[in-house]
Amino acid sequence: MNLPSSGRQQMKGESVPATRGWSRARWLRTREAALGILVVVVSTIVAFAAPTFLTASNLVSVGTGMIYDLPIAAGMTFVLIVGGIDLSVGAVLGLTSVITALCLRSGVIVPLAVLAGLTAAAGMGALNGLLVARFNVAPFIVTLGTMSMARGAATVLTSGYFLSGLPPAFIAIGRGQWFGIPHPVFVVLGLLLAFDLLLRRWKPTHDAFYAGQNPAAARLSGINVGRLVFWAYVASAVAAGLSAVFMTSRLAMGYARFGDLAELRAIAAAVLGGASFRGGTGSIVGAALGVLLLAVIMNGFVLLKLSVYWQGVVSGLILVVAMAVDAYRRRRNEAR
Repeated sequence: MNLPSSGRQQMKGESVPATRGWSRARWLRTREAALGILVVVVSTIVAFAAPTFLTASNLVSVGTGMIYDLPIAAGMTFVLIVGGIDLSVGAVLGLTSVITALCLRSGVIVPLAVLAGLTAAAGMGALNGLLVARFNVAPFIVTLGTMSMARGAATVLTSGYFLSGLPPAFIAIGRGQWFGIPHPVFVVLGLLLAFDLLLRRWKPTHDAFYAGQNPAAARLSGINVGRLVFWAYVASAVAAGLSAVFMTSRLAMGYARFGDLAELRAIAAAVLGGASFRGGTGSIVGAALGVLLLAVIMNGFVLLKLSVYWQGVVSGLILVVAMAVDAYRRRRNEAR
């Protein structure tokens, strides 16, 4: 049963604020501006505590580290918008790294090896999407299971060892530069721009906001919610696979443990940037600022020579705070 077009427009107008309207745009700018100010404040504190923070080499190091987390955070934002969650992205990163490295060591040419790794990542995402969208299995359970599958498969394939001896042509992907800027920076910026434009401007993906806010009403209005959920998980996994290609190339080795805790950082960045565990909201720009905030904090730990074990504590604390802020924001909106 499809609602008339006027009914669909009404559902959209009432359930989710229009992302193209002035009020929605103003809300996004305000939230992103607040997060940007927080980044500046934290950066200032770190710079006073560790003057080397503002050196060119350190800032390049911070930016390089963000290259791996930005695609994953963007994919996680898409999944959260449709009302899901993806705990498998870190393990998918490790599996993609291992498969790509194994193919390269077997003599497979670079493009086909990269394609094999990304295909494996897409397959894991498709499995997640199928179980969630078609069989209505809880996203937390599904992705927890595929996380274990991917990490276990990567470990079995390598016996826990590093896979080195990768060809120079592949290493050039992560270490090569255009105009003094590493290749992955251009690719990641292009990916973020594409994600942002598709979610805000292209109707088939823009409908993800309505699907996440009220799936039942979205279905009645003619939106294929299941298809959106499926492709959100595929996109999330492929984004993690892309990060794996860059990481494997830059470090010149494949490793099953690559991507540890990447899912926690991605969730924290996405929620800090405006995404909600209830679905229906999210911002790629906000998620990118969330990644930047986490990167600055972690870099401060390194510069101040604090115990590396505290980094996990801080990451978890930030995630808890982000969840609390999301719950508070949701209750405030429901009270209006």
